[in-house]
Order: sequence, then C-alpha cells, then structure tokens
Amino acid sequence: MHKELASYFNKQLEITPQLLTYGDGPFGSRALRSALSDFFNDYFKPVRKVLPEQLLAVGGVTSAIDLIAWATADEGDGILIGRPLYTSFAKDVNTRAGANLYPTIDTLRAYMRFCQKHRIHLISDEVYAMSVYKTPDNTNAIPFTSILSIDTANLIDANLVHVLYGMSKDFSGNGLRSGVLLSQSNPSLLQTLKSVAMFSWPTSITEHYWTTLLNDRPFLDYYFEENRRRLADGYAHVTQWLREQNLKWIEGSNAGFFLWADFRGVLGKEIIVDDEGKDEEVEAVALERPSQVYKTSRRAKERDDWFFEKMMKAKVFVVSGDAFFAEEHGWYRITFSVPREVLELGLERLGRVLQEVRRESGGA
Repeated sequence: MHKELASYFNKQLEITPQLLTYGDGPFGSRALRSALSDFFNDYFKPVRKVLPEQLLAVGGVTSAIDLIAWATADEGDGILIGRPLYTSFAKDVNTRAGANLYPTIDTLRAYMRFCQKHRIHLISDEVYAMSVYKTPDNTNAIPFTSILSIDTANLIDANLVHVLYGMSKDFSGNGLRSGVLLSQSNPSLLQTLKSVAMFSWPTSITEHYWTTLLNDRPFLDYYFEENRRRLADGYAHVTQWLREQNLKWIEGSNAGFFLWADFRGVLGKEIIVDDEGKDEEVEAVALERPSQVYKTSRRAKERDDWFFEKMMKAKVFVVSGDAFFAEEHGWYRITFSVPREVLELGLERLGRVLQEVRRESGGA
C-alpha cells in the first residue's frame, strides 16, 4: 500500500510554517491526540472512552516500548511476552531499562489475572489491530480483540493496563517513526514518561501526516479494506505454494504480514525416545551421512545456520525462528506483505534452495 499512501499524501498535504516549529511540544500535538482518541473509540471498541489526555505521542513504537520499560522496570527485571515474538523487543527493553524478556504463551484474560495477582504492568502492543483478514483457511480464526474492549473489573486494576500503537504496520509507515502510548487510568505513569518525552519527540510533519489520515474516514475505510484484501491474497498465495512444496505451517493465521512455516521435515529433524523414556530432539545431518543423528540442540542450531547460508547465497531472505525466540529449531517466518512480483521471485528462489537441500539431505 506504499504507492497508494504516497499518492494520497502528495495530493492532500501542505507544509505550513507552523509545521516547521516545535508545535505543541514533545507529547504530541493536540490535533493528533484528538484524532487518535477518536480512532481508538471508533475502531477498538473500548469499554471506557479514550481521551486525548490519556495519550502520549512518540517517535515510533520502539520509543514507546523503551519509555514504558524504563518507567516500569528496574534493571534486571523480567518482562513476560508471548512467543514467537518480534526480534527487536529484547533490545527495546534492555538497552536503556536493563530489563530482560521471558517468553511465554497465554491469553489476554489469563495475563490480566496474573498481572493483578503479582501487581505487575500489562502492556498490550496492538500494532496489527487493523491488519486482520479472512481467507478460506481461517474462517474460524479468533478476531482481533483490543485489551481496551475488555472490562477490567474483577480481572486487573485498570492503572496496570497500557496500550501501544503506531503507524509502522497498519499504516505501512515504518519510515515515518510515529507511535502512541495509551494509559487510561495511570496519570502518574504518563507524567513520568513526559519527563523524558523530549528524547522521543515525534516530528511535526509526521504528526500532521498521521492526523490528516486519521481524520479522513472515507479514505481510511478504503485503505483498511484494500489492505486486508491484499494481505489475504498474499497469505493465500504463500500457503498454496507451501502445499505444493509439501510443507506445513501454523494454519488459521488471520492478522499481520507473516506466517510461521515448518521446515523441520526438509531439515531432517526427528523426535526420538531415549533409554530413559524421555523425548529428545535430534538432528539428521545432511551431506555425507544423512541418516546420522545428534542428540544436541547445538546441532539443530548449526543446521538452521547451514540452511540460512544457502538461502543467502540464493539471495532470498527468510528469517529463522531462532531470531524470534521460537520454541524449536526448523521454523521460519515468511513475509507475504510485499508486491506480488517480489513475492513470486522470493518463492522461486526459496524453492530452488529447498530442492537442493532435499537432494543433499534426503529430507521430506
């Protein structure tokens, strides 16, 4: 959707002298915070109305993560997060705040109860809220549910709940570096964040871009509908290719720009039971001795690295699950939210790599 947005901005926007000043300060312009509060109220179905004073605009969601980690965590504290996860989160929470990630799997309400029990903050990153789509494979997929739409009563104190959002994903604008942090019931936290907000000050022109887009509901509705259609089309194209390659993936995905593909069969990994009856992950090594197995995760990591090097030589970039804190080696993230000609070229190159790997290793 980059072309559509570029064309829209070129036609709709005018740079005024006011946009070349400090504007309304480092917390976000009044116009942007007003437009964002309306956007949240209309699209996220909040239990309580979102107000402009509950929002802090920042220079991207990375800045928002850094800020709230700095404000809520002491050095060495842990942050629980679902996995697989965005690879940069670890740096976002550690570089300044010194916090560490602890991947887990759970549901929103379970998270809320857990955070209430232990009196810890719950931060909901909802950057893919409007990038939810439907395909024949995911008709029963769980729809997006904003944490704002869940009544916190009997679950968690509302002052522990915070939301992150930005332009990078839903608005195809990761180069514009614009995000927002929303905390409806914790004014003291917002005041703490504002004390250092000048270090993540969004530009006036970027704020104006986002404000204009948010206030143009006819274009916004068209944009979201067309973006969902293209995402669904890209997802369907890649899953059909995976079927033809006899590869599996986590089915039922219905949001975001990627899918989680299982290459373990190609890489020859197996699960065996050792002499003590314990399951062990093993690695079938390719090349000279494809039937030999090693009972160490180090070998599995080496296998992933070997496969990744082959892809790099073929000039196709598909990132290993290891970069996303995957629970097992052999999983890869395939991005389908690119122009069709780029996607087809990438799949063609990846297909050649898989053919070579299968020939060398005897994988499935």
